[in-house]
Amino acid sequence: MRRNPLRILLLAWLVGATSHAQERYMDVVQKHRRPQFYAEFVALPASRFDSVRLAGQVKLSYDNSFFVKTPDGKFSTDLTFSVEALQKNVAVARKIERKTVVVGSHEETTNRNEFVEATFFLPLKKGDYELAVEVTNNDLQKSLRMERLTLQLSKEIVASKAGNVKLSQPFFVTRPKFFGDSLRLQPLGASGNGAFGRDFIAAIYAHLEDDSLKEASYQLFEKRDNREIFVSSRTLSPKELLYVSELRETSDRAAFAAKRQNAPSARLLALADFNAKAIGNARYVLKVNFLTQKGENLETKKEFDNAWIDMPYPLYDIELATRLMEGIMLASEEAKEILDGNPNEQRRKFLAFWKTHDPTPDTEFNEALEEYFRRVDYAFFNFYTNREYGWRTDRGKVYIRFGKPTEITREFPSNRPTREIWIYKNLNKRFVFSDLSNTGNYELISESTLEPEELSNPN
Repeated sequence: MRRNPLRILLLAWLVGATSHAQERYMDVVQKHRRPQFYAEFVALPASRFDSVRLAGQVKLSYDNSFFVKTPDGKFSTDLTFSVEALQKNVAVARKIERKTVVVGSHEETTNRNEFVEATFFLPLKKGDYELAVEVTNNDLQKSLRMERLTLQLSKEIVASKAGNVKLSQPFFVTRPKFFGDSLRLQPLGASGNGAFGRDFIAAIYAHLEDDSLKEASYQLFEKRDNREIFVSSRTLSPKELLYVSELRETSDRAAFAAKRQNAPSARLLALADFNAKAIGNARYVLKVNFLTQKGENLETKKEFDNAWIDMPYPLYDIELATRLMEGIMLASEEAKEILDGNPNEQRRKFLAFWKTHDPTPDTEFNEALEEYFRRVDYAFFNFYTNREYGWRTDRGKVYIRFGKPTEITREFPSNRPTREIWIYKNLNKRFVFSDLSNTGNYELISESTLEPEELSNPN
């Protein structure tokens, strides 16, 4: 039998390219995979001029929290969060919170986007502090994360000359939730940064004595080469200016809470919505101005990176990301066209391609781009076998193309390979995979439409 040397050469190239892509993928993961741990604190003005209330949140992702299996088949983690304020290495204040989380499956324990979190309030005198933050797993009796932060609390509060009007720095929260007169503020939890593509706002806590607010406004600038480039500005509406009780922890110690006051009081919470979801992955400065009835004009500001804190791994390497689109989003010739040129040209063409698939083209964040490569990451980590890379398996390809199934079931027929059945009710599709080689590499053996009774089954 005569072999075709061109076919052999092409096959060797494909195997080599795939292996190279896998090696690059693993290199990117090793370089950029860090524990999803965030600690963020803000100084809130207090009634005494020489004092502040330090408010903060600490959170650790599930995949770094070390869950253990419980007798009832579930998985739990038991963590202790501690925060200690030190001056000249002497502890002056300390708070401890213990948190237990229980989930129903091992898959949930590997989630990088779910967190165990705790909030803290520490009364402190103005001054310079070192903050020691630690998370300990009580089952393992092991410290999971430790971090030390430097705080200059004497500089964080903005105050009028008379000292009767005091402002915190802006701090980021998700959109507040109201329950009657009660207000829940969930810290964004990105260690002081913004979160690219997320919907969040800025909160400013004000303390006013013998004065009241007349007007508040914000200005947002992008920082570029030491220049401030105007992005947007607006006067805050009365609905964004709330007289409230003192901020405190919620009962679950996972967020901040306050009660709205019907009449002007000494405490005010300003909520500045600057359309964060529309801004880019860049550095910004947010300036918020307060004008009081007695003519005090104060400005508080925050400089921050609008960071893509959970960016899918392939997007760190445009060549790798393009290769991972071949056969699904791109033909080989289209991929070759994108990769023709220097890295800047490759990036420009890559983003131009995805802009045509952007469901929100008026914003910087591309939901379709993120979702596609989020699926690629999932396939990489969950469908890998000794014989095949996760994103190249049949399950990986279906997952990347169609996303998470509505249902997944397994069958263990006698004297036949194990089967896995994926149901997509929204697409009216069923995929059946079989472990034909008994290696965990489930191969696609059938694709069909659902029967009417399967579509109507709520389970």
